[in-house]
Amino acid sequence: MHHLKDLVNGVVEDMFEIEDFAHLLFIHPTHLSNTIQGIAGTSPCGIYQIKILDIAKRLLSDSDKSIQDVALILTFEPSQFTKWFKRLSGLTPKQYKKQSKIAINNKY
Repeated sequence: MHHLKDLVNGVVEDMFEIEDFAHLLFIHPTHLSNTIQGIAGTSPCGIYQIKILDIAKRLLSDSDKSIQDVALILTFEPSQFTKWFKRLSGLTPKQYKKQSKIAINNKY
């Protein structure tokens, strides 16, 4: 997941696709996808999306970055980011940001 760290830190600008990972491993994308599905019981995209969601949550709660900034860092169009985030987390990024801010304030 070094690629995601590099993405967040601005070292790279594009999100890797399954083809990019397969190319690095010198195997066919379908073989990589089928192997991961067989071992993990979920698709590579499913695994990757959970990691991306974790990073998005951290960026939304641990920083003063706007939702648009977070979307662009993670290579989303802002409106698509909101739909994607809500589908995976059950909350909009705005709701999550507000909820995490309340949690942080209540902590102190």
